[in-house]
Amino acid sequence: MTTAFPLLRLPYLVLMPILEQMEFMDRMFLKLLKMKCEYTTFQLKYGTIEMEVFLDDFEVFKLELYMSGHVELRYGQDVLLWSTMGVPPMDYSVSIMDVMHCKSIHQFTIAKISVECNILPLLVNLPKIDKVVVHSDLYDVSPVKSRLCKVLRTVLPVSSAVSFSFDVLHPKHLREIFKGNFDAVTVILKDYYDDMPNYNMFSLYDLRRTNTKTLEVFGEVVKVEDVNRYFKLWMKKCNPRLEYLEVTSRRELGSEVINQILKGLNPVQIPIRTERTFRVLGNIKQFIPEDSYEKIAAEFDITRIDGRTATIRISNYTKVCFYVWPESTNDTTNIEPN
Repeated sequence: MTTAFPLLRLPYLVLMPILEQMEFMDRMFLKLLKMKCEYTTFQLKYGTIEMEVFLDDFEVFKLELYMSGHVELRYGQDVLLWSTMGVPPMDYSVSIMDVMHCKSIHQFTIAKISVECNILPLLVNLPKIDKVVVHSDLYDVSPVKSRLCKVLRTVLPVSSAVSFSFDVLHPKHLREIFKGNFDAVTVILKDYYDDMPNYNMFSLYDLRRTNTKTLEVFGEVVKVEDVNRYFKLWMKKCNPRLEYLEVTSRRELGSEVINQILKGLNPVQIPIRTERTFRVLGNIKQFIPEDSYEKIAAEFDITRIDGRTATIRISNYTKVCFYVWPESTNDTTNIEPN
């Protein structure tokens, strides 16, 4: 067993000659050792990746990785540029995360995809990612979609969650995401209009093939009939990993529509308790209205064939929330008391 040498505790007159003999990155890592990282984000924009390290003193440490094999460092007023000399640029980011004890990337955002530039070499040795976000304004052209799919095949295997717009990907690649064992998937859809083609709607087929713990679908495009059929499939143990589902109906949720949602589920109505909270992925999940006038209009419990219970919350507007209780009825760790 070796003992760490307390380099930074040496007297100033001894320490300075040592630091002068060090390489630039070695001196930078020594400085980083004194900083505390809150979280780290990455953003892919055209042919570069920008890394931002948010420190506990509200300062930001930035690193920009270029396809040319250069790295630009920004901290305060200091701007430094150096060549990686054949070393994968991502290795510098991983080293900085290691020094600052950052176990994962908080969020990896795909903002812009270059048609000409192959960004994949920058993604070599990419560390664990908490969430991947795909911007909805990516150009809808074949070269961009092709490169986006290649990027996703690289980043998603090391990711826990993904958020994307439904229309930026080909249905084949959407199926790959829905079948993945993600903790959370967020789908953003355009609002429904009478002249919108049916293939742009999020259907029962999309719902039933998901294998995620939490699924949130934003956009008023989901059919009420599909919501009802999915709940019936859940009662037959479809997607046993599911903890939370949130969808928005194409129709306002009046009494007739609510009856359609609950048809054949043998629901048990319970008193509405807006302060009631659940634990989803270890975090407290509450009903968050999209508009100031939106609130919970009805609340029902349904039971699966294996005895697992779930709560359906229906708003007075278009939102339907579905919370699955812990597997054991004696385990209340996932449910906050009133």
